[in-house]
Amino acid sequence: MHTQRVRGKGHGWISAVNGRLLAAFCGSYIAGASAGVTFLPLPLLLACFVCTMAGWFCWRVRLCAAPTFFLGVVGLWLGSAVGLFHSRQEQRLWHTLPQNEAVVVLGEVVTEPVQQRGVWRFMLRSRYLHTELGRLTTRTYFWVEVPAALLDRLWAGEVLEMEGRLRVPRAEDAYQASFVQYLRRRGIQRILRPYRLVRTSRTGWRVTLSRLRHQMILRLRRHLPSREGNLAAAIVLNERIGLDSRVRDSFRRTGTIHILSPSGTHVSMIALAVWSVCQQMRLPRRAAALAVIAVIWLFAGVAAGGEPAFRAAVMGTLVTAAVALQREPDPPTALALAGFLIVLSDTGALLDPGFQFSFTLVAALLASSPWLSTVAFGGQGKVTRFGRIVLALLLASTVCAVASAPLTALYYGQVSWIAPVANLVIALPVQVVTSLGLLMACLPSAPELLAAPIALCTWLVDRSVRGLASLEWASTATPAPSHGGILLFYTLLFSILLALSARAAQRRREEIWEHR
Repeated sequence: MHTQRVRGKGHGWISAVNGRLLAAFCGSYIAGASAGVTFLPLPLLLACFVCTMAGWFCWRVRLCAAPTFFLGVVGLWLGSAVGLFHSRQEQRLWHTLPQNEAVVVLGEVVTEPVQQRGVWRFMLRSRYLHTELGRLTTRTYFWVEVPAALLDRLWAGEVLEMEGRLRVPRAEDAYQASFVQYLRRRGIQRILRPYRLVRTSRTGWRVTLSRLRHQMILRLRRHLPSREGNLAAAIVLNERIGLDSRVRDSFRRTGTIHILSPSGTHVSMIALAVWSVCQQMRLPRRAAALAVIAVIWLFAGVAAGGEPAFRAAVMGTLVTAAVALQREPDPPTALALAGFLIVLSDTGALLDPGFQFSFTLVAALLASSPWLSTVAFGGQGKVTRFGRIVLALLLASTVCAVASAPLTALYYGQVSWIAPVANLVIALPVQVVTSLGLLMACLPSAPELLAAPIALCTWLVDRSVRGLASLEWASTATPAPSHGGILLFYTLLFSILLALSARAAQRRREEIWEHR
């Protein structure tokens, strides 16, 4: 009996380490790093001290366990230090890098190059930088603009040695101001315009995936009409070159702009489709999970979604691996661990709007999932159950719209009121376009039968978004909120969602107890 008691206690500790304790550490680390890159040192120290005292009080009154309190405090202070160090390093690079000076840079192309008006534009991650003062080996990001006359074709992942002049991004109008803000959020310190360029390496897995992506885009557009082909390429493979400004503005007004950037929505759709196919083929559980992981990582590599697709692939891998290992899925821990791994590899990802949108929306859905589950499956009868499911979907879409409202106001200067309806309307057509479009793009000789449903669903998405965006009240222009206001908003929002979920869980327990 003593042996069984010790074994059970040890099993409980292992489950806790792989569950909520890990989520507490990773989540507090992300919160601390976010505060470190946003606020000044003195307010940051005061906030960490207040949070530490609040955690100590919760531990004293037995609202949380001692390991949870300890790991949460350690993660908070460690993340704050890392975020503050990153912020100081970015400021130091911004002031110390040369301006209007000839330099030699060796670096790797990290985004898909885009050619517009005879100029190649892309982001470069430097390996070293030669200046008149010496050699700088600190990893630095540059926005590069290369005349098309210097090279015929460029792929992501190529290593280039360039000689040119650096200049500070400056804004002369509203469009350039928005572009400068985009560069600063991506951690780009200077704009490089080279007059000499040498390719040092054109091989590697990223180059291979970039070439594969180009071929997939050509196959997709070859089988579809011009307008539908451009929109399908944007939805499936993040190829936005063929989209005009009116289409982008329609997606922005309806709160569906995330459809044009491969992220968690696309990865979940593809994972669901692959899992369904594996179930129909009656493959073993682990084989199906491995197939899902392989497909979502291939999609993340060829979709050119950058960080959003990579973040979604990391979280999808963690959730699917739990299924493959026959463990109970723990989405909060998977979300926190995925964010921790990304922030650990690149703290600057916290400033990326895609990172903020992805993790905020997923966290809001997880916080409200018990409440939404009770709304969807709490009634009896087929008609009532169907109505409850529709209501739960509408509420979930509303939660996402509310959770993204401060971020859309901050980055786009507007809030969409039609977003809950618009996302539900286009959900099914986007699922068809993503799944069948990716299948068509992968097949060297795709059957023409696939083109008809893809073209029809793409047309439905286009017409629905443009029709909803034409409503005068679809969106409202708003001023950018302050960081303190955003923090207060999310504190209140998640408090309300967690309170609703806790109340719903309590009701479910009471109902189960009454049935017993």
